[in-house]
Amino acid sequence: MNQDNRDARFDAAMRQLHGVATERISGRTRLQLQQPARTASAARPAMHRFGWPLAASFAAVLALMVGLQLQHDPAPLPAAPATANAVADNSDDIDAVLDENPDLYLWLASNDAYALAME
Repeated sequence: MNQDNRDARFDAAMRQLHGVATERISGRTRLQLQQPARTASAARPAMHRFGWPLAASFAAVLALMVGLQLQHDPAPLPAAPATANAVADNSDDIDAVLDENPDLYLWLASNDAYALAME
């Protein structure tokens, strides 16, 4: 409760200092501070004039590109039977090696394999 009271007093003191400071600002300074806001608000409609049409045209172009990609059917790739057989033979060889030497699995589970992998 004491902390809340301190926060409220601090907030009130800062609001009072802000009010005093804004009262002491000269008219010329206030005019200079307000002028950029006025010019920015005056220039804003010119920038937004092209915003929606530009966004709509970008969306239309994007939709057209997606539609063309979906419409385009890629030509079937020629099959390479020699490569497919080599891969099948290679996997058969690996299976045969692993079946012949079951100690490999024991070694993979050992601490030596873990230490080698961490190096």
